[in-house]
Amino acid sequence: MLRELHVASPLLTGPDVLKVQERLAALGWSPGVLDGEYGPATAAAVRAFQAAAKLEVDGVVGPNTRAALRAAKAPTHDATAAPPVGSVGARALAEALSHLGKKERPSGSNKTTFGTWFGVDAVPWCNIFVSYCFKVGAETVIADGFRGAGCYPSGCTYVPTTEAWLQATGQWIGRGQPKPGDIAIYNWDGGVPDHIGIVEAYLGGGKFNAIEGNTAVGNDSNGGEVMRRLRYVSQVDGFGRIG
Repeated sequence: MLRELHVASPLLTGPDVLKVQERLAALGWSPGVLDGEYGPATAAAVRAFQAAAKLEVDGVVGPNTRAALRAAKAPTHDATAAPPVGSVGARALAEALSHLGKKERPSGSNKTTFGTWFGVDAVPWCNIFVSYCFKVGAETVIADGFRGAGCYPSGCTYVPTTEAWLQATGQWIGRGQPKPGDIAIYNWDGGVPDHIGIVEAYLGGGKFNAIEGNTAVGNDSNGGEVMRRLRYVSQVDGFGRIG
């Protein structure tokens, strides 16, 4: 009998995990890196598949989920197609693009119109900017109803909490190929995630453009400006996709 697969510490590993990852990828549900490790990105892909297949959404690969994966017709979901016009991600991206070049005033203060709107100003504001774009541009609250550090009525200030919310709600696609409007969660040093942005376009070869707040060349995570940045999939923990 095949074992149930779920996120554990240490992570479950083996050819059975890799087989599930490969099947998810073939069906269009990106499990992240095909590495044979049952981590959060793979579990998020399983939850997304379970929801589409009208199964219990628990992120666990048991007999019912395995059977549904075997029976599903490929592809069940196009993970590479552009988001539909008017989707949550597309609207948030459009809002982000409208603010390119905006800077904090005075320089080095972390004071912005986004922080004033949010109700928490003069603090590092990359996640506040993303929260602003999704709330104002797409009427969607980042981490809505989630219990975690940095959660407020209008969104979230703390990148690790946003990542945890995306994973917990089945909106995490890991290190798959991003779409415009996806949320990019950056991790520069392998510790907790450091920075956040909104994907503008995937450029191929593991590269993408993103629109980010509080960044600058030479100061990725606290640079004080809304900018278009060239990034690499290798720099992210993964991507989130809302709506």
